[in-house]
Amino acid sequence: MIPKVIRFFRFLKNYQKNKKKTFPDVVNYDITSKCNLKCEHCYWWKTRATKELTDKEWEKVFKEHVEKGAVMGYLTGGEPTLRINVIRTAYNIFNSIGIVSNGTRKIPEEIQCRIFVSIDGPKEIHNKIRGVDVFDKVIENIKNDKRVVLTPTLSATNYKYIDDMVDIARKSGVEGITFSTYTCHGTEDDLYLKGEQLEWTVNKLLEVWKKNKDIVFLTPFIIKSFLKKEYTDYCYFRGKKFIAFDSSMNRKLPCTLGKGVNCNTCGCIVPVVAYALRKGDVRTWFLFDKLYPEKYDIKKQVEV
Repeated sequence: MIPKVIRFFRFLKNYQKNKKKTFPDVVNYDITSKCNLKCEHCYWWKTRATKELTDKEWEKVFKEHVEKGAVMGYLTGGEPTLRINVIRTAYNIFNSIGIVSNGTRKIPEEIQCRIFVSIDGPKEIHNKIRGVDVFDKVIENIKNDKRVVLTPTLSATNYKYIDDMVDIARKSGVEGITFSTYTCHGTEDDLYLKGEQLEWTVNKLLEVWKKNKDIVFLTPFIIKSFLKKEYTDYCYFRGKKFIAFDSSMNRKLPCTLGKGVNCNTCGCIVPVVAYALRKGDVRTWFLFDKLYPEKYDIKKQVEV
């Protein structure tokens, strides 16, 4: 407990110190313009670039950004594991990295970082959302891998399967599970949770959190925030802490979800956690420490 408290105060100190920085601490990179799946709820297919940098070009970008003050590289896609060489390069350059993957390709053990893997329901639901039969392969790849946190996106397709997803997290032996809700591009569509569906989802998340606090990486404050969505004004991407680029190194605006995203429908866990931290929710700090433990800070510097 004491090391976590110390890390918390170091976090606050560095946050104040870095307010005047002109370059973000965290940079999100779509390191590829390709994906081996086409999930029904995925924002990336709506905004993706058609070209991508070479391995050498990514290396140059990473080094330049670290020199400017970047601390963490957040690697997304498409499917970032299609560019394992780029992942290795980022791992060797940044203080720490995070990877968002669909889990269809196993990440080498020597890359010690937090890996967020999308599993969006039991086998039949997950495969329906993915459009192909990949569930068993993903489970095989993540089995007992404590680097992994599952990151379901809850939509009208899968919100009734929250218990199943928590059960999968426990049985697979990963570190834990957190949840986002589906975010629209443009007007609200049939996947978007609202009204009674959203209220049911929030109540169910509160229920499973109470029963599974060891592996459900949420807090009551975060869960209840999904209802009113006041957190959209606190998104890291609206400040100076985060920035996102596509695979051609064009800046993505307003955030990593790209052009046309409807912020009024946002269910992304990033602004929710930012909102909770800024509102002084202590539980969220300790949750943040579980999501990004100090062991993954390669240089043992806490500046995110």
